[in-house]
Amino acid sequence: MKKTKKLLACLIAAATMFTMGSTAFAAETAEAETKTPVDSVTLTKSYKLEVADMKSPAETFNYIVTAANVTDAASNTTKDNMPMPKVVAYTTEYTEGEATVEGKEKTFTIELPNYNSVGIYYYTVAETKGNTLGVTYDEKTVTLKVTVVNNKSGDGFDRYVTVYKNISSNESRKLTEGQNAFENTYSANSLPVKKVVTGNLGDKNKFFTVTVTLKNNTGKTMSSDISYTAGGKENTIKASDWDGTTVTKNIQLKNDQTITFTNLPFGVEYAVTEADYTGNNGGYDAPKYEYKNNDKKISVADQSVTITNNKNSDKIDTGINLTTLPYILVFAGVIVIAGAAFITRRRKYED
Repeated sequence: MKKTKKLLACLIAAATMFTMGSTAFAAETAEAETKTPVDSVTLTKSYKLEVADMKSPAETFNYIVTAANVTDAASNTTKDNMPMPKVVAYTTEYTEGEATVEGKEKTFTIELPNYNSVGIYYYTVAETKGNTLGVTYDEKTVTLKVTVVNNKSGDGFDRYVTVYKNISSNESRKLTEGQNAFENTYSANSLPVKKVVTGNLGDKNKFFTVTVTLKNNTGKTMSSDISYTAGGKENTIKASDWDGTTVTKNIQLKNDQTITFTNLPFGVEYAVTEADYTGNNGGYDAPKYEYKNNDKKISVADQSVTITNNKNSDKIDTGINLTTLPYILVFAGVIVIAGAAFITRRRKYED
């Protein structure tokens, strides 16, 4: 009797587990059936400014799709012969100044191939690294996981796609719709150059000639236009103005005046010098250069150069020889005393 009860209990438990398993399987199947098959996948990219008010150069970003792996497919399907999209090279194009601080988003769409077998197919999407100075390219790849299953009618296949961003060699993050698959940044900053004139003989209305030399020793291509305003006129240093890796501009500055060079890509080095105004060329002391960034290289840090010219003298000619002043004062005192004595004697005589 006891054995019969135990057997009955085991049967009931087994039936319960089978029912729960069937329910769970049915729920999982129903969930899978609600997914929408796709024929393509759209990826979003973002192009940002690292520093506000800068102007990004025109840029074309390129992408390549390659086969990565295949599982659960027909035995004769391998990574080398798995179906590939008809188009494997894609681009997103940005015109000059399109990048924003928030990030200007654009998309490109990959059309999926036709499949002859169920399976899970993996593709890698990589951005081709460019060479534009100031532009950071996204070296993190994207993985497309394409799951191919028999369709409901049984006469073809449905394709489902999951997109992963590969953070590192052993870490990936699943992307949801609208999240950026690729992110790029344009990094540039400004360089203000200021003049200060000091000293009791410093001419605050005098214009001093200052030479600003910019150097691109990064090995990357200068594509940015650099602007500055001088004498009320907007000036532009175009990429074509560079003599190899260097460009030089002369500017005129007077006291308390600043000229700012804008849109200098990160990595550009600079040097600021001034014409000779010492000795017989003007009598000024040697100029003092104050660099806010001692590296003298454009980066996210604040940049500025202040040039101070001092002309001072403690030998100001006031019309009186200070070495004879004591004698003059004594002589004047004698005259005052003599005059007072003369007036006194005359009054007595008149009385």
